[in-house]
Amino acid sequence: MGVGAEVTGLTKSFNGGQPVWSDVSFAVPSGDITVLLGPSGTGKSVFLKTLIGLLRPDRGKVFIAEQELTAMTAKELYAIRQRCGVLFQDGALFGSMNLYDNIAFPLREHTRKSESEIKRIVGERLDLVGMKDDGDKLPGEISGGMRKRAGLARALVMNPELILCDEPDSGLDPVRTAFLGKLISELNAETGATFLIVTHDINTARTLPDHIGMLYRRELIAFGPRQQILDSPDPAVHQFLTAGLEGPIGMAEEKDAGEHQPQAQGAAE
Repeated sequence: MGVGAEVTGLTKSFNGGQPVWSDVSFAVPSGDITVLLGPSGTGKSVFLKTLIGLLRPDRGKVFIAEQELTAMTAKELYAIRQRCGVLFQDGALFGSMNLYDNIAFPLREHTRKSESEIKRIVGERLDLVGMKDDGDKLPGEISGGMRKRAGLARALVMNPELILCDEPDSGLDPVRTAFLGKLISELNAETGATFLIVTHDINTARTLPDHIGMLYRRELIAFGPRQQILDSPDPAVHQFLTAGLEGPIGMAEEKDAGEHQPQAQGAAE
């Protein structure tokens, strides 16, 4: 069964500069699928890394399964990460290893399971993502969509209770994006794991999650049940979800940063 995650008052900057986002607070319900949206450059990937302790926040707290990560030692963080799986944008597969060995890697590194047990688990995960006959292939021999599915199989191999997906649909065409979304939905139903997905894909946001959040102008401007956010009157949320040209989000960074700021300052940011 999945575990929940929660952040309170989370603020993150680099080298003491302007915050990537400030005072972010929301809870990812256990066992559900949550999607985090936002224009490019709003720090969604940074948020995922902060959530699992790869980056330390400037202020605020992070909880996974009601345990506070920001106060943990390295050993304690290691233990909590064993309960998490991560699907990176490019799958993050080792190019010199076949898919079987890529998926088996976490089991060999972090457990004392026998090779026969590892073979059984890897076979099950490959079967889950529809790749049971592809274990001997190298990442360079398969399509981008298959690499995403193989990366998802590896994210699942330790039976995680919380799965973080960083733009799983990047580089995929709309049809394969839809298939990947369907696969995530089926995995959520079968495993009960909690999914937090960063994406730009509007169709994914409209059809897949139970809950939606949106980062914009260094803040979390919306979070709630899917239909509530889809019906939101907030101009930025409405513009993003309809891919509209009219609204506060612009092509130029200075418009995204706020029209009250001088143009030169926004361009520098």
